[in-house]
Amino acid sequence: MSTNDQEKQMAETIASPVNMNQQNPAGSQRPRPLAEDHALVERVRKGDTLAWRTLYERYSQPVFRFVSALGVPPEEREDAAQDVFVAVYRGLKSFRGEAQLSTWIYRIAARHASHLGRRRRMRSFLSLLPWHEAEPEPQPDPAEKASELRLLDRLLDKLSPKKRMVLVLFEIEGLGVNEIAQVMGCPPNTVWSRLRHARAELVRAARRITR
Repeated sequence: MSTNDQEKQMAETIASPVNMNQQNPAGSQRPRPLAEDHALVERVRKGDTLAWRTLYERYSQPVFRFVSALGVPPEEREDAAQDVFVAVYRGLKSFRGEAQLSTWIYRIAARHASHLGRRRRMRSFLSLLPWHEAEPEPQPDPAEKASELRLLDRLLDKLSPKKRMVLVLFEIEGLGVNEIAQVMGCPPNTVWSRLRHARAELVRAARRITR
């Protein structure tokens, strides 16, 4: 199979219907044996489209939850998750297997979410300039505002990006401290410190919001 044919089937897999909004229980994503993921990666590298479909379905929901929890707006989340998997597919040839595949994928997703955040901040800044007419803020849906997910988003917005990422990876995605340290490129002690501060700030923010 040619490279163009492989990329075409990869794109079709990413665009095919997968329930990206299905919510798994917090912490349900556990590290898989390295040998299992490495074997899957090798099959994808050899052009096995079924292996790529397996990889995509295995990690699509965790990635979608992750970019959502990092603050990517609802209207951009599915496109963001798909862009992450395009980067994953193209980067598999350079995946050396020194870390869990999930760690490597989360790292790509974190970079992509950070890039989208910078673009949103730039658009926000440009909207304040005199030659731009600021768009009115959309009115929140009362039902959505009252939901637990809406409240969680509001609480997470109170955290700095680094603290938010640590909290999401630990509490929602169920990663261990050492794996989070690999994703974020920092020592485990730094992860523990950020997690402790994030939890404390979240509790204070919840008290203010629900008062």
